Amino acid sequence: MANETAGTGELARKPNPVLQRIITVVPLLPVLIALLWWSVTSVAVVVFIAAFICLAEVFSSMAERNLRPYIPFWYIFAGALIGAALRSPNSVVMLTPVMVIGTVLSLCIAVLRSEEDQPLYSWALSLATMCYIPLLLSHLILMRTVDTPLLPAPLSMQVSSGFAWIVFTLATTWLADTFAFFTGRSFGKTPLAPRLSPKKTWEGSIGGFVGAILTAIGVASLFGLPISLLTTIGLGAVAGILGPIGDLAESHIKRQLGVKDAGSILPGHGGMLDRIDSILFTVPVMYYIITYAL
Repeated sequence: MANETAGTGELARKPNPVLQRIITVVPLLPVLIALLWWSVTSVAVVVFIAAFICLAEVFSSMAERNLRPYIPFWYIFAGALIGAALRSPNSVVMLTPVMVIGTVLSLCIAVLRSEEDQPLYSWALSLATMCYIPLLLSHLILMRTVDTPLLPAPLSMQVSSGFAWIVFTLATTWLADTFAFFTGRSFGKTPLAPRLSPKKTWEGSIGGFVGAILTAIGVASLFGLPISLLTTIGLGAVAGILGPIGDLAESHIKRQLGVKDAGSILPGHGGMLDRIDSILFTVPVMYYIITYAL
């Protein structure tokens, strides 16, 4: 009886995951919005902090697998990639030489440290991490510099077009995830990718896809983005597709590294990488669509 009572008490004390997510996000969201709105430099600060936390999570997971990359160099490399995006606000021309030089130097370091176990494996995984996190995330800085005149709308006079596009991209991605979460909890029965993420369902993914399109229409109308309704729906669909794929890609990486969550810095969400995995796919693709196709 005592055991049953104790078990009931433990169950009662188990935190509600939805409430945990809300409690974590509410105080951080205004700060994030302010930094993204303020300037290109403040966006770079956000990218820098998020990227370095994500890198720490990945390197910690690598250490558990006895992989020992030369971590100081990789942090310098990541900072250089983010700095390159800040220095080349209207193009990605600076990212290419930084990526090339970083690749060459990192391989030289791996060769010089060849006495360690699996130096090339550590190098390859670390280089992939550079491409996956700071390179992709640095496109958020580039997106902040997009200059497409906004149409008259409730919020168009208060913001820059770059900020409006950032809100559009982040909102469609993250709210799609929210729609998918609640749709999956209510109606989910058919597993989407049981080997990678057992809790994800096709029903939840469809709900997220619809949610992304509805969010896209709402945000585009609020900020006066200069795109037609058909284009808005198309961009919402892009976020609705790429976001879940980015989430599954991170799940696959975690399985390869043998960890459940990338970290625990965000209660209810897991690690920083668990929170931004979907936008790592949507932000770069959206940037190139906005810049070269619209």
